[in-house]
Amino acid sequence: MTSNRPLIWIFLLPTLVVLIPALLLGGAATMVIKNKMNQNHSSQSADMAALQQAANYTHSLGELHRDVVDMLQQADRGELSQLASYRLHSKFVNELANLADQIQTLTETPLMIDLNHGSAQQLLLAFESYRRFIIMAGDIATVDPSRARHYLDEAQQEFLSFSVLTGQLSSKLSQRSAERSDGAYQATIGHSSTLMVFGGALLMLMLVAAFYSARILNRHLLVIADGLLTLSHPHRELPELPRVQQLAELGQGQLRQLALAVLRLRESEALRLVAERKAHQLAHFDVLTELPNWRMMSEHLAHSLLLCQRNGQHGALIYLDLDLFQQINDSYGHRTGDRLLHEVAQRLRVFQQEGCIPGRLGGDEFLLVVDSLPKQQERAANRVEELADRIRLAVAEPYSIDGIQHYLSASQGVAMFDGTGDVETLFKLADAACHRAKLAGRDAIRFHDDAIQAVMEARNETKRDLRHALQRGEFRLVYQLQFDADRRPRSAEALVRWQHPRRGLVSPAQFIPLAEESGLIVPLGDWVLEQACRQLVAWQQQVNTAHMSLAVNVSARQFQQADFIERVEQTLAATGANPSLLKLELTESSVIDDIETAIERMQRLRALGIKFALDDFGTGYSSLQYLKRLPLDQIKIDQSFINDLLDSPDDMAIVRTVIAMGVSLQLEVVAEGVETAQQLDWLVEEGCHVFQGYYFCKPLPVDQLELSLTPTAAS
Repeated sequence: MTSNRPLIWIFLLPTLVVLIPALLLGGAATMVIKNKMNQNHSSQSADMAALQQAANYTHSLGELHRDVVDMLQQADRGELSQLASYRLHSKFVNELANLADQIQTLTETPLMIDLNHGSAQQLLLAFESYRRFIIMAGDIATVDPSRARHYLDEAQQEFLSFSVLTGQLSSKLSQRSAERSDGAYQATIGHSSTLMVFGGALLMLMLVAAFYSARILNRHLLVIADGLLTLSHPHRELPELPRVQQLAELGQGQLRQLALAVLRLRESEALRLVAERKAHQLAHFDVLTELPNWRMMSEHLAHSLLLCQRNGQHGALIYLDLDLFQQINDSYGHRTGDRLLHEVAQRLRVFQQEGCIPGRLGGDEFLLVVDSLPKQQERAANRVEELADRIRLAVAEPYSIDGIQHYLSASQGVAMFDGTGDVETLFKLADAACHRAKLAGRDAIRFHDDAIQAVMEARNETKRDLRHALQRGEFRLVYQLQFDADRRPRSAEALVRWQHPRRGLVSPAQFIPLAEESGLIVPLGDWVLEQACRQLVAWQQQVNTAHMSLAVNVSARQFQQADFIERVEQTLAATGANPSLLKLELTESSVIDDIETAIERMQRLRALGIKFALDDFGTGYSSLQYLKRLPLDQIKIDQSFINDLLDSPDDMAIVRTVIAMGVSLQLEVVAEGVETAQQLDWLVEEGCHVFQGYYFCKPLPVDQLELSLTPTAAS
């Protein structure tokens, strides 16, 4: 028996804990019901007293009215002496006062208040009217008995009206008393039922809890043991251990301490796993886009190389570079740029379903590793090209950031592999192919070949030399004359040339894109502008060139500098050049990205007297919507339309349209690249104003150009 006592107490103690609250709850419920019934009895007794009071008041009023009628009849017959009349009148006044007190008491009863305060006020007013009438009738009957019979009918009418009112009120009081009694009874029944149901449910819940408490206590040690066993196994995600958590919150004594120790062990293990995952995330994934970074992509690419070598299949590395992304950062801020990069990453993730692993290299550059391509190289290349084209279209879909539509394009370079080579070599090949795509006009896809390596080396060498060319004074300006329809020189365009000490004359097509890419185009443009202004000052001192204006090309990056206007003003002030003879040539890309700022800058410079020309017109957007708003003086038809002018109906239609557009907007139209007399005659006939090209002269150094303008040379 001794060994079983702990089990007996496990069941006995919860039972006692249940029975004692149950007895207390039953006693409390009995007291609540008893008090409620006493309140109902008191309320019903008060209502009955109010009804009895109303009945007594009605009876007393009837007797009083009967005595008043008898007095008036006796007074009318002359049977009532003056002394008796005074006594009856005094009696009526006292009885009316008593009735007034009864009515006042009745209106203050809970039943009357519960009925309607308006009814009580109406009863008081009606009685007061009846009271005044009875007192007045008694006074008149005492003073002049002969007139008493005149008040009999009115007394009957007043009594009848008041009796109807009191009858209706008594009926309402009776009905309301019955409703209050029935409501109190139903409330008592409801309270009793609620207490019984609640008490029974609580009692059953306690009994069930007591029944299972012993079993739960016996399982606590097993819960702790299971928790320790679970934590002893390696996990990527730790289990929650809800049973141990519950024991730590609800348990007591040593069992609770053991449960808390298990939970602390789990918490320390969870912190270790979180630290490991965070370190892995930072080491292998990009923070902004959550795509794999270069380190992780290198591992993917190495695995793909090994897989292709084993299976004899092909793979590909796609190097994706967003075009002109820096302009969005400069115009709308890095916050918008970051959101665009995140959205691009989301679109690239879609292609994971096609065996394509996307990653971010940094900035606006992404990498994609494509696995398990066909063994045939041609088929593999076709599949990669198809995939890259769909990626290009996905990136080109519009982006909505803060209610503004943005458009992006991507240049992609593809390096194929079949298991040979290494990660670094493939990366360089894909980068070189991407550069080819940008040189091809952006938004393009290019595959790498062996010849690109030599081109890349030459390009890098040119970029290195370009950084020192301006300091060493290796740049030169040449000038190409512009003629009117009568073939008279009227202006010139300043063109920059690079005289390399070893490579000789370097074509602008080679070094201008590199200068724009590296940012050197800004100091180079400032140097060209300063030299052109100095040349204008020199020409103003000569008779043959004093009338000449000079056009200077301004790159988009140079024009978009915040202090561009101040630098132009400083150059004019330092050189003393006449602003009215200076013309700045802008491309459409210089103004289209932020047209409002471009217009404001052009108007400020135009206020100084500087003129503006839109260069390479027809190769970009060529939209009338912004063309009519820009403060331009000239538009220049790109020479690509002039080259095949007489052989291409499409080029002929485009040039004719541009000339008509310029004439309608009152702008001078300049044709570049005029090389034959037939081209000149056709352009003159169509109404073109100014001409430039090898038909007249090629770009010349300033001394040769001035020599060609002498009267002897002109003749």
